[in-house]
Amino acid sequence: MSQASKNILIAILFALLGGTLGSCARQARPKPDAADGRGGQLLWLGVPAGRLKTEAFASSQISAHPVLLVALHGDLPDPTPSYQYAFAQLVTQGANAPALPETVRARLVDWIPIQDVVAVGLLRPGYTDNAGDRSDGDMGNAALDNFTPEVVDAIAVVVDKLKKRFGARRVLLVGHSGGAAIAANILGRHPESADAALLVACGCDPDAVRARMRQTRGSPIWKGPTRSLQPLALAANVRADAIVRLIVGEKDDTALPEYSLQYAQALKKRGIDVRVAVVPSLGHNILLTAPVLTALAEILRNN
Repeated sequence: MSQASKNILIAILFALLGGTLGSCARQARPKPDAADGRGGQLLWLGVPAGRLKTEAFASSQISAHPVLLVALHGDLPDPTPSYQYAFAQLVTQGANAPALPETVRARLVDWIPIQDVVAVGLLRPGYTDNAGDRSDGDMGNAALDNFTPEVVDAIAVVVDKLKKRFGARRVLLVGHSGGAAIAANILGRHPESADAALLVACGCDPDAVRARMRQTRGSPIWKGPTRSLQPLALAANVRADAIVRLIVGEKDDTALPEYSLQYAQALKKRGIDVRVAVVPSLGHNILLTAPVLTALAEILRNN
């Protein structure tokens, strides 16, 4: 090969390499969550796979043995989930809490924080938040495939550590979407860890949700079996004295209302205090709405 030919070949290789690198550089980064919480107590808590990030916010009046609320975000990694922190701060400090979007602040201006509560937003295993912090563990495809025994057990470990740290007299889990399915799994797999749960837009039948997604969305991430725990299968183990409330939007096309109703029916057959609210006109992303806070207040005032 002549030197000229070699020079042409090298130029082509550099052009191809530059195009590949440029393509990587142009790959979009996840957007930041519009809702965030700021100024809480940052706690990294150890689990078998490493550490999970939590951020704790306390009400203005606090006793030696408050109620502990732990908020779990949903499955989507983009935007980077931070709204669980915003929810914890909203619950304890009201609608003037920093970093709430103005649209959220306007519709929740009448919310009066419940006293004697420590509210903690938890970053689920494998996820990265607005601050760029990442909890250790496996996020999987974030397609209802990460409710594995390891993930559920790790979050239960953190809940128990928070309970001891704050001397909580009772524990309330609040989960949205995939976080609600995990909260339901904790109720069934670790019934001693929580006394009550508020499940918002719950994909309480993960296998059914995935089957429906395969038919409607076609992405390969919905194909094949998973190791996700199933709340319906664990319903028989939920404590008899547990309090469970479910809220789902009438127009939720991700976690259909039927999934919440089926899970509630399984609990009701065992005499558990469970209620479902199907809220007209609302869709899937409803954690930061008045109906959820109304249900939350009802649970907290009984604790």
